[in-house]
Amino acid sequence: MLFSSLICVIIRFVGEAGASLHTQLAKEIRTVIKEEGGAITLSAINKMSLVKSVVYETLRLRPPVPLQYGKAKKDFMVQSHDASYKINKGQFVVGYQPMASRDPKIFANPDEFVPDRFMNDGEKMLKHVLWSNGRETENPAPDNKQCPGKDLVHLLGRLILVEFFMRYDTFTVEITPLFRAPNVAFKTLTKASK
Repeated sequence: MLFSSLICVIIRFVGEAGASLHTQLAKEIRTVIKEEGGAITLSAINKMSLVKSVVYETLRLRPPVPLQYGKAKKDFMVQSHDASYKINKGQFVVGYQPMASRDPKIFANPDEFVPDRFMNDGEKMLKHVLWSNGRETENPAPDNKQCPGKDLVHLLGRLILVEFFMRYDTFTVEITPLFRAPNVAFKTLTKASK
């Protein structure tokens, strides 16, 4: 269920971004696939910097699991730009990931979908993306609660875009507001030009 909601959010953001982004994605995807001999491989997908950035930006804005919680195992300090907060052992702590990843002191236009935000020097900003219950630059381990499937989620998000833009040039979406998350439906699809 959670991964399917991520697919809808990726399609929503890319659809709303419009034809200019679609053209850029299609060009990057098809060029890399052609250079790699025509096959969709892990090596090829890893060379697609715009595709990577689009999925990271989606995860930054709308993580599949927005709330994280637990009891503190020891006393520690939580620091923001402006203050420090002492958390005592045993206290119940709740974190809202989208708030942490939309800090205007870190991200320019924090509430906007910026497809190329994590390209080139922007990759340094990945340490501030916390969708997986930890920093994107850290790895899951037995002593942390970071999602062990975080790399697979990101890879599958990229694969969805690759497969989509190998078949289609552009599309439009219709967004219908619902209680928890909007419904995203394809309005138009333009098949890939040969």
